[in-house]
Amino acid sequence: MVVLPVSGNFLASTALGLALMILSALPSDAIRYLRPMFNDMESNVTAYVGDSAVLECSVRNLGTKSVIWKRKSEKHALTIGDFVFTSDNSYSVEHADRSQIWALVIKNVQKEHAGDYECQISTKEDLNRTVSLTVLDANSQTPAPTLRPQALLPAVKLGGADFVEKGNPITLSCNATGKVMTPDDIDWFKDGIKIKNSASNTIQITKHRMPVTRTLVSTLRIKHSNMSDAGTYICRSTDLKVKGIYVSVLNSESTQIKRDGEKINGGSELRKTSDFSGQCTIQVLPLHVLLFFYCVAYVMSNVH
Repeated sequence: MVVLPVSGNFLASTALGLALMILSALPSDAIRYLRPMFNDMESNVTAYVGDSAVLECSVRNLGTKSVIWKRKSEKHALTIGDFVFTSDNSYSVEHADRSQIWALVIKNVQKEHAGDYECQISTKEDLNRTVSLTVLDANSQTPAPTLRPQALLPAVKLGGADFVEKGNPITLSCNATGKVMTPDDIDWFKDGIKIKNSASNTIQITKHRMPVTRTLVSTLRIKHSNMSDAGTYICRSTDLKVKGIYVSVLNSESTQIKRDGEKINGGSELRKTSDFSGQCTIQVLPLHVLLFFYCVAYVMSNVH
């Protein structure tokens, strides 16, 4: 029997070839794909006459499919993907790269723009969501004028404690407000390294949207802080607006040991005897022991 040498590359190539042959033999329906799904979004939007109305549609696993906006009472589409298919110049679509949000923007909104709008996904399945638009007169006091979107400037605000005791939680909150629509996401960084949720839940990042004010709120919480958690924390929105804060972690235990150890043994001072973390103690040997070692050293030096 002849045994041929087989290399690792040959085995890997053979396995890959077999896998491709099996996949090509399967029917197309047998290969599963990630089905597009809608994220939570605001289903009721209120705008004033003359303002801009923003209707958001958030979709994950979109892949090669397209997001379609249309009025529910009409058959033709207003927008498909990034393209607008209407002669009404007040309609446009806003979408940032790698964002899951496709927003239908209606500029200089009028009473006739009010009604139900439908966000669809171009699939064989019937995937759609309805967003209702209410248009109020400019002099209306409901809802309150303070909630009018155009009064809120795009910004990122970061809040939290500058100092925490070791072992206590670190909690930081970041509010990101968009110019036209709510920011898609907020990222957290510490000393330039991105922070993610930990599997043990020692680090938690939560987010919630406030569509009326176009604000995304993200909270970072570290349950039990260590000395290594001290540093510069930065939150960054998808439109690359950033805010930073330096958090110091105080070691209260070492502070207490220093305070308690300033005087011991009835008032005698405790002085630092070494730069090491442990204590270095030098004791003076008795005179007769020193003489013994001296005699031994003298005898040994005279032995030829």
